[in-house]
Amino acid sequence: MDSVPGVQRPPWDPHKERENRATHGVGFDEAEEAVLDRLSRSWRDSEHSDDEPRSIVIGESIRGRLLFVVVTTDTEGKMRIISARRATKRERHAYQDF
Repeated sequence: MDSVPGVQRPPWDPHKERENRATHGVGFDEAEEAVLDRLSRSWRDSEHSDDEPRSIVIGESIRGRLLFVVVTTDTEGKMRIISARRATKRERHAYQDF
């Protein structure tokens, strides 16, 4: 993905990215596209981590796939992708109804 002015590419662990791609069929580069989608929806995910603040983002990638992406932001405001997968039918409906 080309860089977006004012947005720093999020760091990600190459091993975790390969594992996510193998498990869910989604690479973090495509997940980044969904996060940057101007129509994406996001909200805090306080249920799944006590260690770090997490957010859920649902957005569309350039490939036209609607993705469910879990991210965290460090103290400097840099985003890190934790996981990404295709949105479920229920999540797609929630996104469309938002």
